[in-house]
Amino acid sequence: MWKLQQESLSEPGMLSFQIVDDSQVVGFADVLELWQEDTEFRLWFTEMLAALPFTAFRWETPPVTASTLSRPFEFVVLDSPVLDRRVDRGAFAEHFSIVPHKAVVSFSNLGRDAILVVPCPVSAELDYCHLADFVRRAPQAQVLEFWKTIGSVVQERVSEQPVWLSTAGAGVAWLHVRLDDRPKYYRYQAYRTLPTSESK
Repeated sequence: MWKLQQESLSEPGMLSFQIVDDSQVVGFADVLELWQEDTEFRLWFTEMLAALPFTAFRWETPPVTASTLSRPFEFVVLDSPVLDRRVDRGAFAEHFSIVPHKAVVSFSNLGRDAILVVPCPVSAELDYCHLADFVRRAPQAQVLEFWKTIGSVVQERVSEQPVWLSTAGAGVAWLHVRLDDRPKYYRYQAYRTLPTSESK
């Protein structure tokens, strides 16, 4: 069964994690497959994030390319109480209205340099300002679809050009996972650059 390997970083309010299965660190490619194919993993991953000690947090992963998919999957969470604010239900309304019965949508941002994966407002009572809010309150079926969509979209996007997978949220008060061509909103400095062997 999966377990977390946690490391406290030097910056307060920042935690780093890897996933271990049977004493082996799980790779990025494995996580993409598990998000898409394994319901139990998606539930475990959701419960793990929901149990974090922050009211709201940013979630960032290192850049990934087709050549680095075999590397260990890791991520950081950054305590971000500023994200816990009044939600903007109209932020992505034009995309929600196109597919009124879907639980999750994905689309390119206005600048065409990122793909966004966004949970839809499935009821008037539910809104999701940030990832912590979503993993603690969303219906199970929507959570499962959310991670499945992320796995699928990253799998389709990954190439020799790096992709940065993260949440930010300071600008738009509705949860959206970003697949960026560059680390536009990253806070964790170590993830802003490619590993030395991948740098150009």
